[in-house]
Amino acid sequence: MSATRRFTRLLPHSALPIFCLFLAAVPTARAQVDEACCVAPDNGGGTALLPAPLGDGGCIYFGTTEIVDGLPVGTTIQIDASYGAFSNVVEVAGGSLGGTVSDFDAVFTMSMTGTGTLLGFNRFIAIPLNNGNNRISWSPRMPFAPVQNVLGDLERLSGQVLGDPDFDLLRITGGTNFGMSTPGQAQLVTSAGDWAVSSFFDVFHRIDFVGAPAGSLAGRSGSTTRQRRFTMCPGNVVAVETKTWSGIKSLLAN
Repeated sequence: MSATRRFTRLLPHSALPIFCLFLAAVPTARAQVDEACCVAPDNGGGTALLPAPLGDGGCIYFGTTEIVDGLPVGTTIQIDASYGAFSNVVEVAGGSLGGTVSDFDAVFTMSMTGTGTLLGFNRFIAIPLNNGNNRISWSPRMPFAPVQNVLGDLERLSGQVLGDPDFDLLRITGGTNFGMSTPGQAQLVTSAGDWAVSSFFDVFHRIDFVGAPAGSLAGRSGSTTRQRRFTMCPGNVVAVETKTWSGIKSLLAN
């Protein structure tokens, strides 16, 4: 049974159409990252809903990470990751940056490649991030301005899979609420009545795993912590080269 089919059995039936659309969008969005790859409709208030839901195009964050802890010396699992399939997005006034706060569901995918003693290990695993496990606070933005730059605080990102053939447990945890500051930025540019959205977050996260008894990682477990930049449409975003909240707060003060 494929990794995708195994994962879909873990999802509620109502989520299956969203997940299938997300998988179809991943390669397309990867090919379009230097264009206006994420286009979101106006929300009726002179801006767009953030994060832009799946149906609004290639609105997916891409980045890399790895698993090192718990593996033999010289062995790693390198991961091409994505964070997207945003759904059930609710954005309201408030949050830690004084603008709005968004709660939503999402999917975090890991395309894994082993090195060292795990050479030849290749897996694709999708982790559902549902039921209040995602939250982003945004700074205030000026409605109807043709270009809107917004600072973000990824407060919560959390999800796991259980009972995989190689992983008894595979968990991703990140964000400020877990003591892992994750600043970022989004830019919205007016585009034929809609909004072209680009964004990044410096995602501070931890990956925990416990190997399955009959799998490639039998008898092994570990927790690897990294901070890596995840970008959505990086050809368009105005970069803020900072990974500290002191830098973010100085921008808010200007």
